[in-house]
Amino acid sequence: MRHFKRSPIRRGLTLIELLVVIAIIGLLVGLILPAVQGAREAARRVQCVNNLKQIALATHNYHDTWGRLPMAEMPGAFSAHTAILPFLGESVAFNSINFVQLIGPGRGPTGQVPTWMDPICLTIGRTRINAFLCPSEVMTSTAVVNGPISDGGTEYYPSSYAWCSGGWWPRSRRWDGLFGRSAWAGKARTSVEPPDPPLGSISWSSCVDGMSTTLLVAEVVVGRGDRSAARGANTECFRIASLGDRPSFEATAAACRAIDPSSGPIALGGSWRFKGYPWLEGTLWRTWFNTAMPPNQNCCVDDGLGQIAIVPDQTWWWMLKPPSSYHPGGVNVALGDGGVRMIRNGIDPRVWTSLGTRDGRETISDDSF
Repeated sequence: MRHFKRSPIRRGLTLIELLVVIAIIGLLVGLILPAVQGAREAARRVQCVNNLKQIALATHNYHDTWGRLPMAEMPGAFSAHTAILPFLGESVAFNSINFVQLIGPGRGPTGQVPTWMDPICLTIGRTRINAFLCPSEVMTSTAVVNGPISDGGTEYYPSSYAWCSGGWWPRSRRWDGLFGRSAWAGKARTSVEPPDPPLGSISWSSCVDGMSTTLLVAEVVVGRGDRSAARGANTECFRIASLGDRPSFEATAAACRAIDPSSGPIALGGSWRFKGYPWLEGTLWRTWFNTAMPPNQNCCVDDGLGQIAIVPDQTWWWMLKPPSSYHPGGVNVALGDGGVRMIRNGIDPRVWTSLGTRDGRETISDDSF
């Protein structure tokens, strides 16, 4: 008699087993995802550091060629970014810029607006310079509109990096960093009005504090752009009470720190949501920063917006504008010697202010920042 083996009965997973499998998969994803995100952020940070290295090297090459640092406020109110373009391999972009020497504060030869805003500069303004954009930056395309100084909604590319203009002009009554104003605020160069005198272009010999302890350039978040977007300390610049001609640094800094970044009043009635846009413009509120406040703290501007009777509009230069970034823990900076470091958010404010000045003659140790 022939016997046949009965095939084993195949059954699927029970509901409990299926739930256990799903839970295990979810746990694995939860463990892996932060590692993947961390690896991506590490890669973005490496690229950001590389960008700063390129900018610092280009600045040194510029100095080697011309014997001076680039002006932070080039003729036509262009930024120092434009000056170093040839040393970043961007000669074609540089040659498309129309530099015009201004004959008065904020005006060109025909009495027009600064030439970076002229239609002839639209091509360069809409040119993406990769070395000027941190991979972690949110606003990296021309999908941002120049709100506070809109000239019909013209769009430009921004920059994630800004030049150090020193501690804070009202505190020292001068531009004490490696960069500052080039144009006179006073109508005649014989009259000194805030924020005169301009710094113009200087050489490395002016950096008496040492190039390894003087800030050159740092990250500054471009801004949110969208007026309906959530606010944050690293993305906005807030309004504080009118400061007057000789504001107290301690009182001003305290007022700035007291602002709630999630709901604080934004400059120009809430319309100004940018800090590094466009990269063409050489001004404190666009492509410079100062060390009045530590990294990623509130940025603040005088609510008077030029209500000082002495010189209209000059209180824009009173800004407290710290570097900021989307990297956790701090910001990347390039020092005068070309070295790039991460500066932690909790740095001693006194050390931070000292790093911003070129000739304060402070003694700063490497382990203090």
